[in-house]
Amino acid sequence: MSDVGYVLAKMPEYSEWRCYLFGSKPGSSGGMVYTPVRGHEPNWFWRKMQYLILGNLWVYEPKN
Repeated sequence: MSDVGYVLAKMPEYSEWRCYLFGSKPGSSGGMVYTPVRGHEPNWFWRKMQYLILGNLWVYEPKN
């Protein structure tokens, strides 16, 4: 007889911050966008340094 087990997976809650990678801009097509898990967003210093060095633009887009 075989025991059947169930695994429940909880989907992560994503942040309202979006990172437009390597010079892509909001509203443009074809750009790469990274959305971190809620609570794992970088602080203002890291967001600014990523923009200055790599061109990664962090935008706060609240859910309505």
